[in-house]
Amino acid sequence: MKHPLPIVALLCLSTLLLLAATATVSGAPAEAVNSHSPTTDRLSISSADALNPNSDRPPADESLRSAPESQTVTPSTIGPPPATNTTAALELLRVNEVWTGFDTRGENTTIAVLDSGVATDAHQSLTLADGGWKDFVGNRSEPFDDRNHGTITSGVLVGTETPDGTRFGVAPNATLLHGKVIDSDGTARTTNVLQGVEWAIGHPQRPDVVLINVGHKRVYYDRYIEAIERAREAGIYVVVPAGNEGDGGITSPGSVYSALSVGATNATGAVEDYSVGNTISTRARWGEQPIYEHDWPESYVVPTVVAPATTLSTTADGGFRRTAGTSFAAPHAAGVVALMQAASDRQLTPAEIDRALLKTARYPGATPPDTRYGYGVIDGYDAVAAVANRPPYFAVTRLTHDGPTEHQLGRNEPVSFEATIKNVGNVSDSQLVILSVDGERVGSRRVTLDGTTTTTIRGTRGIACAAPRTSSITVTTANRSLSIPVDVCRN
Repeated sequence: MKHPLPIVALLCLSTLLLLAATATVSGAPAEAVNSHSPTTDRLSISSADALNPNSDRPPADESLRSAPESQTVTPSTIGPPPATNTTAALELLRVNEVWTGFDTRGENTTIAVLDSGVATDAHQSLTLADGGWKDFVGNRSEPFDDRNHGTITSGVLVGTETPDGTRFGVAPNATLLHGKVIDSDGTARTTNVLQGVEWAIGHPQRPDVVLINVGHKRVYYDRYIEAIERAREAGIYVVVPAGNEGDGGITSPGSVYSALSVGATNATGAVEDYSVGNTISTRARWGEQPIYEHDWPESYVVPTVVAPATTLSTTADGGFRRTAGTSFAAPHAAGVVALMQAASDRQLTPAEIDRALLKTARYPGATPPDTRYGYGVIDGYDAVAAVANRPPYFAVTRLTHDGPTEHQLGRNEPVSFEATIKNVGNVSDSQLVILSVDGERVGSRRVTLDGTTTTTIRGTRGIACAAPRTSSITVTTANRSLSIPVDVCRN
């Protein structure tokens, strides 16, 4: 890799580069240095604590510091940067980072929605899979929405962008199924909803997640327990809105323990006053059967997690509108689940998704859960990272040297440096790490790293002092490059 700084002085006549890992990584030593440098340079490899035979000082140790007059150049990420033209809701969930970091927008996943219908003719992005429509209210054969609610929900899940280019759908490349279970008056009969759950479980498209986007106020309908448990046993994750009855409120199925109950925040992550929060005593509310048959705890908190409800989405008349309510927090959560599955190389179990979502949620207090945040605000990026098959990505996370150097004219003085290399993926790999001085490649070493592990490269480089100038050391992997300036001849 060529560095933009010009070479204004001759390199030293005799130089030495030491590159060594501070610990054994992946259970195998790194390969020998591959020399690729001017004929005046000599490169060698030795252990991290060996002396440099062509220098009057040893390689740098843990006391290395950055040069006071220099600064580390921030590396640029290879590939497209995170999308910035997204809603505040997607930014809060870090969905824009998921799209770039894991190269997925929900491909090869399916989301089943039970709501008021979907106006597929109003928005090009709201397309359904073959056989992806079922009307449990009036048995109409073509998709429609006489309540608007389901079209807004579907837009949050798979919508693309507004006319001004703002992206708002969490998983726009996911496949959509939609069952109409809410009538034109806003009523959802439990019989219709339960039929919708069974339809989703048995659908040939096999949904990865089912969003039951209804809420029966101030009641406990135990008929939902068996339906949700059957879905989980079939490997389908179930998401429900917590409800809009405020702190102390109760809704069904929002209070069913085995579903992900989602409370509402605004676009900054603060919980909305209307969002349901409660501590559920299992025996008192549901009886003993869930405890013994489904391994529920004696008590638990709703919501399970919270997500943004304030956003922009599609409407049944072909337009767009602002949203509010846990019914629109829930599809944000369901979309994140679809991204989790899309980024994984295996079929995730509901239990795996539970663990990842709860472990990575951002909780503002000391010990979760509580009745406002549950386990916290969903962190889409960290949740996906917890389950994804992340390809190897070697980043140079730190580069320091023991300068500034105050060389005397005509002398060749060594500069010791240290670089930290991290595999931020979760797949083991070997990559060539290249060292350059003033844009000229002077050495390389192949480094093997397991996923998420780190190693440290140390070396000493002789830099000629022919005139006062700023030299540079650059360390490059296949994914990133980091440079640091070195002042020489400044005495």
